Amino acid sequence: MTTPEELSQRAQDFAAYWPAPSDIPAIAPDYSRIQAPLVWGGIWQAPGLDLKLRSFATISAQCVNGWDFGLQRQIRVGLTMGITPPQIKGIFIQLLFYAGIPATVHGLLQAQTVINERDEWKAADVPLAADWLETVAAKLERGRAIRRQHWGEQANREIEGSLAQRMTPEASAIVDGYNYGEVWARDDLLPKERMVCVLAALMSRGHWQQLRRHIRYALNMGLSRKEICEVFSQAGWYRGWPHVEDALEQAQAVFAEERP
Repeated sequence: MTTPEELSQRAQDFAAYWPAPSDIPAIAPDYSRIQAPLVWGGIWQAPGLDLKLRSFATISAQCVNGWDFGLQRQIRVGLTMGITPPQIKGIFIQLLFYAGIPATVHGLLQAQTVINERDEWKAADVPLAADWLETVAAKLERGRAIRRQHWGEQANREIEGSLAQRMTPEASAIVDGYNYGEVWARDDLLPKERMVCVLAALMSRGHWQQLRRHIRYALNMGLSRKEICEVFSQAGWYRGWPHVEDALEQAQAVFAEERP
């Protein structure tokens, strides 16, 4: 088992790539003595999830949190490890449907502030040439095909037969058309990266019914059980560990329903 000393050394080596000014060590040395080994020496280096996917999960959780320092720091981490500016912005475009307008507008503003820090990031900040469809009906049809491809026909039945579709059909058609027919069709993020963002946001918001459904969708599109659990572990540290416990309960229930 890793010792506290080894965790501290791993944290120093790891976090050195993404330095960020902080007054916390001077204000509360014991806080830093706990936080740095736990996060940079432990959570970020746990096996089972690609490092960039950990960054996607963390940025998504910080988007829900809405705190400037944490969000800017994690955007900076993501850019430094090779996530592109369009991909960073793509996270907030994806989360528009899961975290809401205020959180994602704030996220985009923070992202632009960080991108403007370096010339190479500004040079790479090129808008995506998206293939926009002209009608909501066309968006819904493309979204239906995307869901079928990644999640299976059951997902279409669940989403198209949802309470929202029955009680607010006009609004739901617009939301589903733009979410699945436009955003999920974009090339800035891979489908797996989108699902990591969605899982992290749903967990951070505490939307347990939706989270349970999307855990099943994640399995259908190829995420492993370990990857799903690690998404919750990664994002949960930034939102609060009780969220991880609750999310893992949902995951355990879904795993029990699925074949090994």
